[in-house]
Amino acid sequence: MSNMIVDNVVEFASYWWFRYLMVTELYMVEKWERVTIHVLFMVLFCVFWYFNYSVLLSLAGLISPNTLIADILPGAHQGQGVKVI
Repeated sequence: MSNMIVDNVVEFASYWWFRYLMVTELYMVEKWERVTIHVLFMVLFCVFWYFNYSVLLSLAGLISPNTLIADILPGAHQGQGVKVI
């Protein structure tokens, strides 16, 4: 049973990986070029994530200074030390 689930997950991931390579046309480039582009995509994703986390989240706190983060986050209680940098 679990082997069939793993096979289905692998088949699903392979299908979407193939579609990704076809849409981005990365199936035509050499292995080192593909790795370079994937590293570039990962670096860009990390930079965007950090910008959203540090800059946009701080700006959102400035827009409504009376709202506490503890009120927004589920499971966080006031006085728990939730801090946004």
